[in-house]
Amino acid sequence: MTSYRNDYLSASRGRVGDRYYLMTPDTMVENTLPGLPPYAATVLAAPQGSPARFGQYLLQLEAGAASTLPQGAGFENFLIALDGALRVRSAGEEWLLEDGGYLFLPEGRSFELEAVAASRALWVKKRYLAVDGVEAPPVVSGRLGDIVGIDDDGIDGSYGQLLPDDERYDLAMNVMRFQGGARFRMVEIHHQEHGLYLLEGGGVYHLDGEHVDVQQGDFIYMAPYCTQAFTATGPEASAYLLYKDVNRDGF
Repeated sequence: MTSYRNDYLSASRGRVGDRYYLMTPDTMVENTLPGLPPYAATVLAAPQGSPARFGQYLLQLEAGAASTLPQGAGFENFLIALDGALRVRSAGEEWLLEDGGYLFLPEGRSFELEAVAASRALWVKKRYLAVDGVEAPPVVSGRLGDIVGIDDDGIDGSYGQLLPDDERYDLAMNVMRFQGGARFRMVEIHHQEHGLYLLEGGGVYHLDGEHVDVQQGDFIYMAPYCTQAFTATGPEASAYLLYKDVNRDGF
C-alpha cells in the first residue's frame, strides 16, 4: 500500500478555530465578483459561514483594470491602497489612492475604481447602524503614512486611528504598530469583532486559547468574545491594520 503525504497540508499555517480563523497567502483563493475584473478579489471575511457582520476583500488589479458596475451600494465602504495607485470615483468626486492612501464613504454612496498602476488594496464594507439623534458620518480620506500613533502601555505598542474617534462612526480602522519583542500586557475579551491584516513583521497571536504564528500578508478574523493577544517575536517592527466595530452595543 502506497502512503501519501500532502506537503501543502503539512506546511500550511492556515487554520480555522471555533472563534477565529487565520488565512495565509497560500490559502487565499481568488474570486470573481460582479462588476470587478475576473479573479481580482479574495474574500477575507463575509457573513457566509462565519459570524462576521462585515465584508473584507483583498483586491489585486492589473494596470488599467476597472470596475464595470458601481460597487458598495447599500453599505458604508473603506478602501486602502496597499501598493500601486487606484482612482476612486463616487457621486461626482474623485480620489487617487497611492501606497497607503485610504478613503471612507458613508452608506448611500457607491463607487467605481480604476487601477492607474498594478495595485493591491483592502476593501471593507458593512451596513451602517444608525442611532436616533446621531448624524451620519462624513467622507474621510488620508494616507496611512501620515497617521501618528498613540502609545498604549496595555498593548506595548501604539495605535493610530484612520477614522475620527466620533460616535457618528460605527467602525474603526486602526494601524497597530509594535517594536520587536513587544507583547500585549493583557488578554483581551470584548463584544466587538475584528478583521486583521498584517502589513509587516510577524509574531505569535493568542486566539481563543491557541497560539498561532502570523506573518506579513496574513488575515485573521476574530469573532466577538474571542480571547486575543499579540507578541511581536522577531527583531523587526510589526504593524497590522485592524477593523473593529465601535460606538454601538451590539443590539
